[in-house]
Amino acid sequence: MIRTSKTYHLLVRLLKALPARRRKSLLKLIPVAALTGLVDVIVVGIVSRLFTVFIGQANQPPLPFQNFIPEDPKTKVISLVAIYIAMNWFASFSKLFLKAAQERLRVAIWQDLSELAQNKLLYQPYDFFLNKKKSDLSSKVLINISRVSEFLVRPILQISSGLCVITFICIAVLFIAKSIALYLIISLLIFYIFISLFVTPFIRYSSRQRIKLEKETNNILTESMRTIIDVHLTSSESYFEKRYKSAGKNSFPFIWKAEVLPEFPRSLIEPFGITLIFAIGLFPYITGENESILIEIVPFLATIAVAALKLTPPLQDSFRALTSMRASIPDLEEILKLIELPSNRLTKRSIGVPTKKGIEPRNNIKLENLSYKYPNSFEYTLKSINLTIPVGSRIAFVGETGSGKTTAANQLLCLLRPTHGNLLLDGVEVTENEVPAWQDCCSYVPQSIALLNSNIIENIAYGLDEELIDKERVWDALKAAQLAELVSEMPMDLYTPIGENGIMLSGGQRQRLAIARAFYRQSKFLVLDEATSALDNRTEAEVMDAIEIIGRRCTIITIAHRLSTIERSDCIYEFKNGKIIASGNYQQLLKKSKTFSEMVEIAKRKHKSNI
Repeated sequence: MIRTSKTYHLLVRLLKALPARRRKSLLKLIPVAALTGLVDVIVVGIVSRLFTVFIGQANQPPLPFQNFIPEDPKTKVISLVAIYIAMNWFASFSKLFLKAAQERLRVAIWQDLSELAQNKLLYQPYDFFLNKKKSDLSSKVLINISRVSEFLVRPILQISSGLCVITFICIAVLFIAKSIALYLIISLLIFYIFISLFVTPFIRYSSRQRIKLEKETNNILTESMRTIIDVHLTSSESYFEKRYKSAGKNSFPFIWKAEVLPEFPRSLIEPFGITLIFAIGLFPYITGENESILIEIVPFLATIAVAALKLTPPLQDSFRALTSMRASIPDLEEILKLIELPSNRLTKRSIGVPTKKGIEPRNNIKLENLSYKYPNSFEYTLKSINLTIPVGSRIAFVGETGSGKTTAANQLLCLLRPTHGNLLLDGVEVTENEVPAWQDCCSYVPQSIALLNSNIIENIAYGLDEELIDKERVWDALKAAQLAELVSEMPMDLYTPIGENGIMLSGGQRQRLAIARAFYRQSKFLVLDEATSALDNRTEAEVMDAIEIIGRRCTIITIAHRLSTIERSDCIYEFKNGKIIASGNYQQLLKKSKTFSEMVEIAKRKHKSNI
């Protein structure tokens, strides 16, 4: 039954995902929990003996350490009380130590899971992120893992520790109360299983709905913050308020139910247990079968009462832990989907990957009969593409939106891999092992820039620790991107914070900062995807002049609509519906392609109207 349980299989998968040292740490908690349980057993036994001494009954069954206690009733009572007090102090400290060990291990597991999730995401191929919302992925890493740590890992630790305490006390009660205690334990177990089976489906449903609706609420909040300019300009505050309130209202009942329902079995089992104890103990007295039995059952009731008192915390924790574990199953499923992702993407540090110099082409870069369709798509975005790019040349891709320009650039950068066909460097196909080395030669500057919430220098020397950054090279990159003068006038020059995604910079400054990042890397292959679109004409001309200064040491692919950007290109490829329909230099393409000449005329008219 246990092995066929969904919860069991999910927990096994979680434990397998954890480092071996964490699983060993879990086992190390057992001796501490066993010691805590043993102390509680001693406390229960002492209480039983105290009451038998008070009413003058024989000490049956005898305690293991009974021979060390004097027979004199007064001395015996004082000795037992002293031992009882000492054991209670020791029990409190042992439980405190156990709690600290549990929480320390829980936090360590949370850290393991969050690091593993981040690692898995970083090592996924680019196409993994194409249909994924970044906010959803962040939510899984931050929120779901926190919930798994809080409502699954902590309950597992509580159950593993609580079982030791419960087992020891149950053995002690069976030793003292024999068959009556056995009936009590079996009755409580049956009652709990019945209640649990009834409540569990409602818990899981509420938890799944909570996750779904909280994700929706998070997305609405993120969208409203991300598009705050449009919110202000269009006075759309009420639109987002209404959506946010609606999502919150829908999630409200599931949030409180997911918290309350796990408490339901525990809330019933506690009074049920107390009722059973006194019903069984007082039944002979109430029925009048043996009224003198009241004196005899006082030690029994006292022992059971103290045992129940000692059992209540671990039982409560265990009952809540079991229901909490079931409630957190949807969160665990989301996390397991993430941490069990294959992480087979190679990097330049992977074994078998050649060096940057070893892969760098000397003559040309070629796409040969290349076709590509996106995952879960039936239509090809690129169809039988053939193009040759001489090393050091200036190439432009033009065409209407959706014609395949950026997808072709992503193929050249090996961000996407061909469905059919090949990428060739000097006539040699780029293998999977060579992809990281080739990407180390490349840089990409998109229209929509992504910057770190940090300072200038960390955004230019992207991904490098401060001690590895060459500041002189940073300044050279800034000069080439026409930013050096601006940065030198900033209060903290290279260390000036730029805000979230460079919000403290203008659009053109952000664009040039991204270009400076590419210059710092001294890349041999550079893709500018509408990278100068946010620049004014003068700044764009300065940046293009800076690119010319680099000379023919860098091969540049420009995806642009501005004539000034593509006029200097050695060759222009015109894309339409995933195919190259024309190619040549600027003048040749004007003669060859009607659509290109129309695009040029439209651009000229637009330029004149702006003047």
